[in-house]
Amino acid sequence: MRIGTSLGVALATLFALPASAHHGLGRFDPTRSIELEGTLTGLQFVNPHSYVSFDTVGPDGKTLAMSCEMRSATVLRRSGWSPDMFVPGV
Repeated sequence: MRIGTSLGVALATLFALPASAHHGLGRFDPTRSIELEGTLTGLQFVNPHSYVSFDTVGPDGKTLAMSCEMRSATVLRRSGWSPDMFVPGV
Protein backbone atom coordinates (compact mmCIF):
# COMPACT_ATOMS: atom_id res chain seq x y z
CA MET A 1 0.00 0.00 0.00
CA ARG A 2 1.43 3.37 -1.01
CA ILE A 3 0.85 6.46 1.12
CA GLY A 4 0.35 9.75 -0.72
CA THR A 5 3.06 12.39 -0.36
CA SER A 6 0.86 14.88 1.50
CA LEU A 7 -0.34 12.17 3.92
CA GLY A 8 3.26 11.08 4.49
CA VAL A 9 4.34 14.65 5.23
CA ALA A 10 1.37 15.11 7.59
CA LEU A 11 2.25 11.92 9.48
CA ALA A 12 5.94 12.89 9.72
CA THR A 13 4.97 16.31 11.08
CA LEU A 14 2.57 14.77 13.59
CA PHE A 15 5.23 12.42 14.94
CA ALA A 16 7.86 15.19 15.02
CA LEU A 17 5.78 17.46 17.28
CA PRO A 18 6.42 15.49 20.50
CA ALA A 19 10.17 15.59 19.78
CA SER A 20 9.98 19.36 19.40
CA ALA A 21 8.20 19.71 22.75
CA HIS A 22 10.66 17.32 24.38
CA HIS A 23 13.61 19.49 23.37
CA GLY A 24 12.14 22.80 24.46
CA LEU A 25 14.00 25.25 26.72
CA GLY A 26 11.17 25.67 29.23
CA ARG A 27 13.22 24.34 32.17
CA PHE A 28 16.42 26.18 31.31
CA ASP A 29 17.60 29.76 31.40
CA PRO A 30 20.02 30.06 28.45
CA THR A 31 21.12 33.54 29.61
CA ARG A 32 22.52 32.27 32.93
CA SER A 33 25.59 30.12 33.57
CA ILE A 34 26.24 28.19 36.77
CA GLU A 35 29.30 26.31 37.95
CA LEU A 36 29.02 23.13 40.01
CA GLU A 37 31.82 21.27 41.78
CA GLY A 38 31.67 17.80 43.17
CA THR A 39 32.92 14.23 43.19
CA LEU A 40 31.96 12.10 40.21
CA THR A 41 29.79 9.14 41.21
CA GLY A 42 28.58 7.84 37.86
CA LEU A 43 28.25 8.25 34.13
CA GLN A 44 25.65 7.05 31.66
CA PHE A 45 27.28 7.63 28.27
CA VAL A 46 24.20 6.68 26.24
CA ASN A 47 21.73 7.90 23.64
CA PRO A 48 19.53 9.90 23.41
CA HIS A 49 20.95 11.77 26.43
CA SER A 50 24.01 11.11 28.58
CA TYR A 51 24.06 11.81 32.30
CA VAL A 52 26.88 12.61 34.70
CA SER A 53 26.19 12.09 38.41
CA PHE A 54 28.16 13.64 41.23
CA ASP A 55 28.01 14.51 44.91
CA THR A 56 28.41 18.11 45.98
CA VAL A 57 28.08 19.97 49.27
CA GLY A 58 24.91 22.00 49.75
CA PRO A 59 24.65 25.35 51.54
CA ASP A 60 23.78 23.47 54.74
CA GLY A 61 27.03 21.47 54.57
CA LYS A 62 25.26 18.20 53.72
CA THR A 63 26.16 16.02 50.74
CA LEU A 64 23.79 16.58 47.86
CA ALA A 65 23.52 14.05 45.00
CA MET A 66 23.21 15.77 41.63
CA SER A 67 22.84 14.66 38.02
CA CYS A 68 23.33 16.67 34.85
CA GLU A 69 21.86 15.81 31.48
CA MET A 70 24.25 16.12 28.56
CA ARG A 71 24.15 15.62 24.80
CA SER A 72 23.88 12.16 23.31
CA ALA A 73 26.87 9.83 23.48
CA THR A 74 27.11 10.01 19.69
CA VAL A 75 27.39 13.82 19.68
CA LEU A 76 29.81 13.77 22.62
CA ARG A 77 32.08 11.27 20.83
CA ARG A 78 32.04 13.41 17.68
CA SER A 79 33.16 16.34 19.85
CA GLY A 80 36.11 14.33 21.17
CA TRP A 81 34.60 13.24 24.49
CA SER A 82 34.89 9.67 25.78
CA PRO A 83 33.82 7.79 28.92
CA ASP A 84 37.52 7.56 29.86
CA MET A 85 37.47 11.31 30.56
CA PHE A 86 35.16 10.72 33.55
CA VAL A 87 36.91 9.07 36.50
CA PRO A 88 34.61 8.14 39.41
CA GLY A 89 35.75 9.46 42.75
CA VAL A 90 37.49 12.50 41.27
